[in-house]
Amino acid sequence: MTEALRPLVLVAPSGTGKTTVARALVERHPERFAFSVSATTRPPRSGEVDGIHYRFLDEAGFKALIDGGELAEWAVVHGRLYGTPLASLDSRRLEGRTPVLDIDIQGARQVVERIPGSVAIFLLPPGPDAWITRLVGRGTETPVEVRTRLETAMDELERAREFEEFVVNDRLMETVESVVAVFSGTPSAGVSKLRAEGLCSELKRGARDWIRQTSPDPGTPDSTEM
Repeated sequence: MTEALRPLVLVAPSGTGKTTVARALVERHPERFAFSVSATTRPPRSGEVDGIHYRFLDEAGFKALIDGGELAEWAVVHGRLYGTPLASLDSRRLEGRTPVLDIDIQGARQVVERIPGSVAIFLLPPGPDAWITRLVGRGTETPVEVRTRLETAMDELERAREFEEFVVNDRLMETVESVVAVFSGTPSAGVSKLRAEGLCSELKRGARDWIRQTSPDPGTPDSTEM
């Protein structure tokens, strides 16, 4: 693995639109950026192709990568192993393209520690109203599930202080170009750490308010549990 490779790592609290930003970035600048191919022990879903969408492995094969130090990061998610092979990152370098990693905070910290020069950008929603409306507006989750996602997101926002680069995801294409500029060495294209910390506080306060307002009264059964 060469130190000349500088992966771009995108992290964000749930509901920020991180995956949408990552996809738009790769689609807008395909000559410069490309997704890395992650490894996983989960079975392929319909339409997924080994080596393109994921590198599908059994548990023994995945653990061999761990033991051999061949992963930039890895984690257990819902009982399945997921990780980023160093070989996948290196293949993007040989193509002349920057690998884009859309991963969680734990994985991002592993990549930054493992690969010198990695650029990790923490994406933030523009404010609590838009953020919570987006989460609730999906309509695919119960109030209990939304509360769980918000509680997880608050934990992720607490860890934002571990990062140095921040971009607010307000308008998609502007966000993409801000990410490119920050990656290219123009920190002013993002937001300052001080502003990011203030926004994180607003987001956490908004999440706590929503959880409090939607929590059932003591002694009242939660409709999602009936």
